[in-house]
Amino acid sequence: MNFLAHYFFDKTESVYHNVGLVLPDLNRNFCKGNLQLNTTFEKQILNDIQQGCIKHIAKDKIFHQSNFFKETQKQISQLIDHQSRWPRKWFLNHILVEIMLDRALMDQYPLLCQQFYNDLELAEIIHLEEFLKHSGIEDYQEFGHKYVKFNEYKFIFNYLHNEKLIIALSKIYQKVGIKYEWSAADENILNRNFIEILQIVDNKMPELINEIEN
Repeated sequence: MNFLAHYFFDKTESVYHNVGLVLPDLNRNFCKGNLQLNTTFEKQILNDIQQGCIKHIAKDKIFHQSNFFKETQKQISQLIDHQSRWPRKWFLNHILVEIMLDRALMDQYPLLCQQFYNDLELAEIIHLEEFLKHSGIEDYQEFGHKYVKFNEYKFIFNYLHNEKLIIALSKIYQKVGIKYEWSAADENILNRNFIEILQIVDNKMPELINEIEN
């Protein structure tokens, strides 16, 4: 799942738990190394962060094994694969399921994304870096300034705009090392199909909620 879906399904009253829900992905983007989530902390804040991280990993496993994910990815593949020329179509379809889920959640819950960023901004970086330090991240001091920029940019709101969403997809390709120049034809294919892709996600949302919560 992407950032907003993790927050939607598992948020609590603890902002540190809620940051933990997305911290494994933020750590992967900002620092080197994997989190070691087996520490008992004296500080409740650090335990809250760790519990959020553990939920993140558990829900990702459920999500990627869910009928929602498999069937939605299949339907997107059937819709656009025969039209497209970009490489690793399965990868783009995977990313589209996750991003369009966040977009669908923003459409259904207009305040959700701002609440997400509000919680992230309430968390003090000193506690987040302390958690990372004790969870095996050697370059934990790299985290803080990147976290601030993440909150300032608020890029998840870009998912609501097709042209910005296409830019986000191209940047994901660049980030993982897939060399491909996106063309106007590619953009037209995505623009023509975004509404139907979103409808696919919307129609299967009740199934996902049932799979995630049970």
